[in-house]
Amino acid sequence: MIITRKCTVILSPLEEGGYQAFFPYYPNCVADGLPVDQALANTTNALEGVLHADAENDGDPVPTGVHAPHLVIGEIIARVPSILIEEPDSAPTIQ
Repeated sequence: MIITRKCTVILSPLEEGGYQAFFPYYPNCVADGLPVDQALANTTNALEGVLHADAENDGDPVPTGVHAPHLVIGEIIARVPSILIEEPDSAPTIQ
């Protein structure tokens, strides 16, 4: 039997174009695509593949928390030691 479940997906733009998508609960399950609908379709296929493999191998049950309706994504500016910077960054310097 197959049951549908809403899952939260995070999309991140790729430098070369398109989007990479991943699931907070399944961080190793990623896919990409362009445009967004294709990235979502590819991600759906990837997750369903993982879930079918889990079902065949007695994997962990899917928790009710795979959908985070109030997920908030933000950005911060962090002070990074210069020795850890690979290339000069045009971001503002924080004193």
